[in-house]
Amino acid sequence: MRERLLGALSALLLTFPALAQQSPPTQPPAMPPASPKSPAMDACLMPKTPPDKRISACTSAIESGRLSDTDAAKAYNNRGIAAHFKGQYDRAIVDHSESIRLRPDYAEAYSDRGNAKLAKGLYALAVQDYSEAIRLQPNAPSYLNNRCFAQAILGQTDQALSDCDTAIKLAPKRTATLYDSRGYALVRAKKYDPAIRDFSTALEIDPKNANSLWGRGFAYMRKGEPEKAKRDFATARAIDPAIEYKMVDIGLTAE
Repeated sequence: MRERLLGALSALLLTFPALAQQSPPTQPPAMPPASPKSPAMDACLMPKTPPDKRISACTSAIESGRLSDTDAAKAYNNRGIAAHFKGQYDRAIVDHSESIRLRPDYAEAYSDRGNAKLAKGLYALAVQDYSEAIRLQPNAPSYLNNRCFAQAILGQTDQALSDCDTAIKLAPKRTATLYDSRGYALVRAKKYDPAIRDFSTALEIDPKNANSLWGRGFAYMRKGEPEKAKRDFATARAIDPAIEYKMVDIGLTAE
């Protein structure tokens, strides 16, 4: 609806240019008052704050009643991130949703809520949140990468690969996560040779990336190279003893 209104206004200005030129200049909207600084809000916003302390700090900042809607949205979102870290995905979704209610244009909150839904196995709902984040910030590599991964889980490999390709092009530097996600999408598309290349690139960047080792092992196994597969699976298990259980959930078994 907002886009339609903007489009209609543009058409009106094109039809009556003289009227637009004669209108008095509009005043910029007043900026909302800044929230008072507080140690609680500082700790809430600090990514390195331990999760329990961060939840407590964000709660104190929220309950102070002194935050603007914008800062309250940040506090709720950061509390949701801390809850996610503790495995409290439902609690995280509630906080991210409140953040979005306070600030509907907050792309990061949509992406973070998508992450919590992804962790719960709500893949289609996660894609919806990532799509809204991308609508608000079309050139954010992390949002595109997240949607790529969720779509790959759903078997939507063409859409997933398009997102991953774009994310890699837009990223300011190479990261293991970007290539790991595309490798997974390629595996789901049964394109094992390029998947192996992407997983290998991820491992060049981060040699201890258990996800990439497991993904490459799966691709080798599907290609009929069991010795290479066993080696990658064993190395992945040594790095992360729980890796096998995580990979079963997204369809990458060692059998």
